[in-house]
Parts: sequence; structure tokens; C-alpha cells
Amino acid sequence: MNSIVKKMKQPTVEFFYDLQCPWAYIASKRIEQITGRAKAKVIWTPVLLEDIYKAINGPQDKGSVMPLPKRQYIMKDLMRTVQRYNIELKFHPRHPIQTIYALRLLHATPQSHRAALTHAFYRLYWIDNADISDPSLLLNTARSLKIPYDEPLDSSIFSNEKYHNSLSSSTARAVKHGAPGVPSFWLEQYPGGGRLYWGQDRLHFVEAALTSISTNVPLEQMDLLKFYPRCSVENKLNDNKKKVKTLKFWFDLNSTYSYIAYTQLSWIKKQANCEVNIEYMPFLLGVIFERIGTPQTPLLKLNETRKAYDNKDMHEWIRFWNQVGNKFKFRLPDVFPIGGINAARILLLEPKTIECIYKACWVDNIPIGTSNDLLIETLNKSGFDGNALLQATQQNVNNVKDKLKENTERALKLGMFGAPVFQVDDGELVWGQDRINVVLDLLDGWTWQNKDLETMKNNDEKSKL
Repeated sequence: MNSIVKKMKQPTVEFFYDLQCPWAYIASKRIEQITGRAKAKVIWTPVLLEDIYKAINGPQDKGSVMPLPKRQYIMKDLMRTVQRYNIELKFHPRHPIQTIYALRLLHATPQSHRAALTHAFYRLYWIDNADISDPSLLLNTARSLKIPYDEPLDSSIFSNEKYHNSLSSSTARAVKHGAPGVPSFWLEQYPGGGRLYWGQDRLHFVEAALTSISTNVPLEQMDLLKFYPRCSVENKLNDNKKKVKTLKFWFDLNSTYSYIAYTQLSWIKKQANCEVNIEYMPFLLGVIFERIGTPQTPLLKLNETRKAYDNKDMHEWIRFWNQVGNKFKFRLPDVFPIGGINAARILLLEPKTIECIYKACWVDNIPIGTSNDLLIETLNKSGFDGNALLQATQQNVNNVKDKLKENTERALKLGMFGAPVFQVDDGELVWGQDRINVVLDLLDGWTWQNKDLETMKNNDEKSKL
């Protein structure tokens, strides 16, 4: 009897990167581990980040449009990330350095040797702080690796039209696939015509998709949690289990990702290796936006490429959490922003109302921010005395109006610029539902050092992340 063995496909991922970006540097240190586990192949494709921004009408210098609190947080998040993955990184005092010659030389380099030269160039930039705009340094680095080239390895390679065009066409291809920036990862074999992921913090999605392709197991049948990066904590033992920790959940009812994060709070409590008390901290994000100079509805100010990517990314996270965590329903409200200042005050008076209020806003499409009658009806249907709660807020019972203002002022003072934000025992801020793995690690006792943060802050004004 003849047996037919089905040959599994080797999946490929095209990795779009520019040497200027520290997040792409982090991705370069992780991508081969991920593709190794997924039995996949990496196509290393350098692109010019500034040309991506030009093509999609994005800011050439994000620091010029990003409010200071957000810039400061992102620098801190970067430092935390490199420590999570044990990656050495030191900001160049002249960052950003021009990379166009290095990128052209990479395009002249055979794909079989491109990873090695990429790693060497990243080291020059992000560890040695060398001047990688220097053609002689680039050529000497390539020579030291004994890479076989089809033509003489000299300065003429930088002006060669072929490599100029190769870099331009690769950048255009990244834009065509929907890349808002780098690092981006294109999976040609993804069902439905391919899929692009943006950001090193989406590599667990990349690994899951590559594994699905290589094993022919649909994503919805896979254990996605095993791809979700976590830090191993040595003290994740009985000592931590005995501890009680407070998790402050800072949120605004108008924030889509606050709702998504809210649905997973009980899952976080189950996953944590300690007892967790949740403290709800509603605040007025619109006031924060006004004070720090952010548009009231930031999504509307994004370029079309970024809007399209963010929409796909949001639904990717919704599918992820429904598969690994608490299942929940979601519907974008017809009336947005929701408003809901009275609902936020009611939450402070009676935190148990949070479930029915969130459900009204993000599942049932009830515009409770536009009508007190709808708010009262929503509360009454869930067993609360809606009229009494609303009257209590209007009469400022327990100084609830002042409390909401205090929360907002406190959020501003702590450096918040968006929502949701998590705090473990009044510690550091963790922004975004896409950092729940960091929250879990902090609950489990993981710590990190801000040892290089001051150096990074000194370069903040010049940084183009």
C-alpha cells in the first residue's frame, strides 16, 4: 500500500528594516529565533524609513509631532524592552545617522550573507556608536566578513544605479503592503493574499502565523499563548503567591483599547502568580489631550496607511484575546467620542457598574454619553438605581466630581498621554493592552533597571523612533 506523505510548506517572512530604527534593531535580534522555531525563512529587505514616511504622508520626525510625555514614555519602554530580551543598546550621540549608503551596500549583498552584514551594521550603530554614514567603514566591515560580491567592493557600489533602484523598489513594496514604518514583516503565504505586521511587539503574531503555515494548522486551532513573550522570573515561587498586589487600571470610556484591556482584567488575575486587587481609575483623556497638545480624536489625524493598519491590528488583538483569554463581544459605537462624564463619575461612586456601562458603550451601541435617560435605563436594567446614582453625581456626593478631576490631574502628573495604563503597586506606568505580558511579569516579580535611561533622555529631542 502506497503511503502519501504531505510535504509541509516552508513559510517565508520578508523583514523590512532601516538601521536608524532601534525597534528594528530589536527585531533583528529576535527574528531568527522566531523563524527557527517556526521552521521558516527570513528575507532580509532594507528600506529607507524616511521614504516610507514621505509615501504615506507621515511625519519625517515623530519627535516634532509627538507630545513630550509620550516621547519620554517610549524611551522608557524601549529601555525596558531591550532588558526583557537581554539586548545591548546604546543611543548614538548623533542619532539619527544617515543610513542610505549602508542600505545600498546591503542591497548589493547576496541574500545568503545579508543577515551577517545587517547584524554587523546594527552593532556599529547601536552598540559601538560608529559613524555608519562613512563609506570606508562600511566597505571595511563588508570585507572583514569575506562576503562574495559580483563586482568590486569599492566606493562605486554606493552610486550604482542598480542598488539605488533596488532600495527604492523595496521601500515601495513595503508601502504597497501597508507598512506604516519599520520594522515590518510581510507574510506572502498568509491566507487571503498575505498579511503585514508592524512592530517588534507583534512578533508573536508573526510566529503564530508562520507556524500555522508550516504545520497546516489553522490559527484558530492553535495555542496562541505559547507564542506570547514572557520573562522567566526566578522568584516565581511560593513567596510571590503569598503576596497581595494592587493593579491600578487607568482608563477612559472613550478609549477602544481601554475596553479591550478591561475585558481581560479577570484573566490577568488568574494568570498572575499572586493575589491581585484591581483598582479602577477612570480619568478624562480628553483633558489630558488638550493639556499636552494631542488632537481630541487622534485617529482622525493619522494618515490612511496608519488608519488601515491600526484597524487590522485592533481586530487581530480582539481575536487573540478571545482565543487565549476572556471571550468578549465588540462593536464600534455609532456615536464617537462617547462622552460619558456622568458615567465616569458613577463608576467612582459604584465600581460594580463598570460591566454594564462598558457593555452599553462597546457592545450594545447605546450612546449613554448623549442622554442621561439612556444612562439611567442602562443602569436600571442591570439592577442598579440609575436615577439615584445620577442624582448623587450631580449633587457631588463623596466629592465625586472632584475625584474625577483629581484622577485626571494625577494622570497628567504621572506622565500619562493615552489609555489604558496599568500600575502595579503604584510603580511604573505600563501603557496599552498590548503590554499585558509586561504587566503579568511585573506582577510575578520581574524587575528592570533604568541604568541607561538618562543617557537616552539626553538624546530624546534628536531621536526619530
